[in-house]
Amino acid sequence: MRQGKYGCAVWGCGWVASGHINAYLRHPACEVVALGSRSSSSIEAKQKEFGIATAAYTDFAALLADERVDIVSICTPNNQHAQECIMAAKAGKHVFIEKPIAIREEDLPAMIAAVVGAGVKSMVGFILRFKPLVAMQRRLVQEGELGRVFMANVDYWFGRERPGWMKHRDDCGGAFILAGCHSVDMARYIVGADICEVRGDAAMVGDYYEYPPVETAQVRFSNGALGVFTCSLVGCNPYTANIHVLGEKGTIMNDRFYLRRFAGQADYFTIDTGSKNSGNVYDHPFPAMVEHFIDCIREDRESPHNLRDAVNAHLACLAIRKSADAKGQKVLIDNDTCTLALA
Repeated sequence: MRQGKYGCAVWGCGWVASGHINAYLRHPACEVVALGSRSSSSIEAKQKEFGIATAAYTDFAALLADERVDIVSICTPNNQHAQECIMAAKAGKHVFIEKPIAIREEDLPAMIAAVVGAGVKSMVGFILRFKPLVAMQRRLVQEGELGRVFMANVDYWFGRERPGWMKHRDDCGGAFILAGCHSVDMARYIVGADICEVRGDAAMVGDYYEYPPVETAQVRFSNGALGVFTCSLVGCNPYTANIHVLGEKGTIMNDRFYLRRFAGQADYFTIDTGSKNSGNVYDHPFPAMVEHFIDCIREDRESPHNLRDAVNAHLACLAIRKSADAKGQKVLIDNDTCTLALA
């Protein structure tokens, strides 16, 4: 920290990096001191977009060696996140890591060990957690307004042609781990229980992706609730993130609610929280996330949205892929050991 401000760096200057940069620039305790990418032109494009002059790095180790950097956002392709998180933690930098944190379950223990061992703070870019509507849905469940929750279904649909590296499974990991992980995490966050069992399936649609861009799953939560999850990277549809939660005393369908406590309620009622159902990075709550992360660093406390908490959602996504590859065989999730086992 210099002159009361945290030095912030963003590594990876693609689409999502704009959300991180914008959020840091808006926070009075942050200063964007460095941008990095393997492509110098990508760095220059971001500097021009925001009208800022920063240090520019095409080597991650050199960025981490910059003593002005206190916080690093990792916004690179998915297959690089694990190693870069470990490097940043070992360099003593707090880490704001974009989802997915990893695309292989075997990388997760090393990431956790690096962050814990270095004593740095971490946060994962699960943006849906910071939407007012999701916060309300979670609060209703926690306060018992729905009674015992026995079902939670989610959908993530966003048909578009994504950048080149997202076409390849070895680079991105697959449909759910690439994009649908947002909705998987939203389900376990609202329900307040981890996912422990998965049966998955997948389908090839179109020829843009080299892996099945459509995945579905039947899941079981640790509290006994069941769920049906769907993810599609293709199709004629706008950004869609559905959440349906059924309980013995009430039901949530996105922004529509039906609660037993309101006797005589004839139909669902709607609450407008101002949340946008949008895939635009500037509509995502990155400023709120950065504000929360800075507070955690200042107060030397762990964020509830940290690396360790994100593990279950990632294991669930990887389990869906593993089950689909095994023709729908059930996969058991062990959070403690970060392992998946065919049952």
